[in-house]
Amino acid sequence: MALSITSPYRWGSAVSIIYVAIRVSTANLSPITDCDEVFNYWEPLHYILYGTGMQTWEYAPQYALRTYAYLVPMAATAKFFQVLLDLLPQTLVKQLYAILSLQNTHTSSLSPSSDVYTLLLGSSDKPLLFAILRSFLAFISCYSELSFLSSIYDIISPTLAHWTALCNATAAGNFHASQAYLPSSTVMILWRLSAANQLRGKDTISIFWGLVAVLAVGWPFCAVLFISTGFWALWKAGFSTPFDKHTTSSNEPKGQSWIAQVVRVVIRTIFYTIAIQSTIMAVDFYHYGKIVSPVWNIFAYNAQSGGDELYGVEPLSYYIKNLTLNFNLVAMLAILALPLIMLRILAERPVTLAKETA
Repeated sequence: MALSITSPYRWGSAVSIIYVAIRVSTANLSPITDCDEVFNYWEPLHYILYGTGMQTWEYAPQYALRTYAYLVPMAATAKFFQVLLDLLPQTLVKQLYAILSLQNTHTSSLSPSSDVYTLLLGSSDKPLLFAILRSFLAFISCYSELSFLSSIYDIISPTLAHWTALCNATAAGNFHASQAYLPSSTVMILWRLSAANQLRGKDTISIFWGLVAVLAVGWPFCAVLFISTGFWALWKAGFSTPFDKHTTSSNEPKGQSWIAQVVRVVIRTIFYTIAIQSTIMAVDFYHYGKIVSPVWNIFAYNAQSGGDELYGVEPLSYYIKNLTLNFNLVAMLAILALPLIMLRILAERPVTLAKETA
């Protein structure tokens, strides 16, 4: 989506440049803390790129719990960077090493003038490509974050946007998640894009990003995050058009009945669902050699056969500790936000009723 022209978080502003610089430069300082990231995503990606790599049981055809559709875009991105690295002068490639804080163990014992040295600094240099891909993930995450902050600034409140930026920038959870090659991190990116578009009244785009998150990432349980997205779009189409200049798109058709508008939202959602799911199944058919639906398989495995208990069940205190570690004081304030909002609504209600009576 296009960022705001007036927001300090718009693309190209001083704030956005600093934001991107921090996220990208620190991308490779964060360790990989989840074994799933290595064995369920980087290893299969290595297999697609180089023809070798270990296979986890989730990718075995008899289970097919992971979708290759999540790997293909990253593989295409890696191919692009491989071509770019071969085109860049070796001096620039060496500078990339310094910027990304890499130590080249392959070339440390070689002469800079040797042919082997030149070859290893090109597209065949896997550590460099790995670091670039992590930085690229951080860049995309940063773009979604700036889109979200810009929408908050323009639609809700500049003050709220500044506080949100401060909380995001200082959250340990964002430091670890921004460059992680995991479905949860990708869902975070897609949710930001969805929320940013919905704040601007672009419900069709918002629903599209939500469907991509649910169907293409390989973690359908994130659908709970987008329930409100769908209900909000339906509610606006059926009962509130056009109740607010910010939440109604300027190209909304006039004079349509609320039933027609609701049906239009539903039909578009069904169309996007079919298009996205068909593309995913085509990709998985190519890699698995048969028609499979990893989205359904992983849901059935976790929800029906007790597979979610395979590695144990954490107590409720685990999630409280996890939220506190990743978002510190913000997590506690978020828990308190809903009751405080309800109290504010109740406190302002008599005033509203008094004005209506007068």
